[in-house]
Amino acid sequence: MEQSGDKLVNCSCCKGNACYESEFTTEEGKIKTWLCMTCGFTTNSTMTEDSEALNKTLELTADLIKDLRQNYDGLAWFPTAITMPDKGMIFPEPVKGTSTLEGKQDWQWTVVKAIDIPEEEQEKYPDPRNPGTFYEKRMDMKNLKRFNKLSFMDAAEELGMFEKPTTPVYNIPKKIGKSGEFGTSSISGK
Repeated sequence: MEQSGDKLVNCSCCKGNACYESEFTTEEGKIKTWLCMTCGFTTNSTMTEDSEALNKTLELTADLIKDLRQNYDGLAWFPTAITMPDKGMIFPEPVKGTSTLEGKQDWQWTVVKAIDIPEEEQEKYPDPRNPGTFYEKRMDMKNLKRFNKLSFMDAAEELGMFEKPTTPVYNIPKKIGKSGEFGTSSISGK
C-alpha cells in the first residue's frame, strides 16, 4: 500500500474545515479516506451504497454508530472509534435520558485513558490473542472524560493523539573526509 496525498478539506457532515483527507494506492486501486477533526465522522471511497465494504461495516458495527450514520455525496459517514492501546480510546457514547429532534438518543464523545496494570495483577487480564501473555495496561472506565459532539479534536488532544514524540538525537554529517567518511555532530531538536 502506498500513501500519496494528505490534505485538509471541508467536511461533508459538519462543514468544518478540519477534515483530514488521505489517498492510498492498494492492489485494488486508489482509496480516499476522510476523518473530520471537528465532528469525528469518517468514511472512505469504498463506502458507497450497497457496497461490500458498507455491508461489512453495518454487519460489524455497534447500533449507536449505525444509528448515527450520515450520507453525503454517495458515501456513508460514521462516527469513528479509536483505540490506542498505550493511550486509551475515543468513542461515541449515548447521553442517557436525551433525544435529538429526530427522536434518536443524543450522544457525545467519550475519552477513556489507558492505565498501567500493576505487575502482580496482570494475570487477571489475559491476552486472548496471545495465550500465556497478559495485558500491561487497561482502560480506566472510572475516569471518563466527555466532549461535545463537535469537539472531536479536543477529545483527540485529551487522549494524546497529537503529542510530539520524545525528541531524538540526530547524527548530522559535518563533512566528508578525503576517503569518503563522514564526520558527525550530535544535535537535539530542543
